[in-house]
Amino acid sequence: LGSVIVTSYVGLIVHFVLIFGGLLLLVAKVNPLRFFRKVYPMLVVAFTTRSSYATLPINLEVITKRLHVSPRIASFVAPLGSSMNFNGCGGIWPAIVAVFTAEVFNIQLSVTDYVILVLVSVISSVGVAGVPGPATISTTVVLTALNLPIEGMAIVAGVESLIDMGRTAVNATGTTVTSVLVAQSEGEFDREAFNGDDDEQLELNPA
Repeated sequence: LGSVIVTSYVGLIVHFVLIFGGLLLLVAKVNPLRFFRKVYPMLVVAFTTRSSYATLPINLEVITKRLHVSPRIASFVAPLGSSMNFNGCGGIWPAIVAVFTAEVFNIQLSVTDYVILVLVSVISSVGVAGVPGPATISTTVVLTALNLPIEGMAIVAGVESLIDMGRTAVNATGTTVTSVLVAQSEGEFDREAFNGDDDEQLELNPA
């Protein structure tokens, strides 16, 4: 179980840095480090609450006031992102549990199984509820698709909440990254304000 925790967080960090950082740097043409500093308040809320729905209000504040994305884009992307495309819960976690289950029960996965694993994980990440613990449903779908024992999910249930914190942070960050990408494509991203802000002087409305 310790290896599951470590592997999960390594996967989440890799996704966070390479995928999100790559999209910001290569597509949105913004400094990823500056971006991550600006979204830090949202990351704290997401990590502690384990809920994308609970993070939605602070996410909207961050997107509009810190990232300088137009309210029109933010009000569309943020609510949509809180209920779909959960990279952590629906993508990374079920894949890790599937491989772990195969190892525990000494089941050899073929190349075809890994292809199915990737496809089903991507599909199952689309409609996950933004509350603590919905990854169980996605994991069940993946294990069933690979004909793996569902008992594997019960084995990791004891540490699932520890990993859920990191998964939710990745999910919520995906929403902020998407908002910048959409705003960039629609010409509703204030790049000058984004680059000119002094992060230490920015304060979010506690309400």
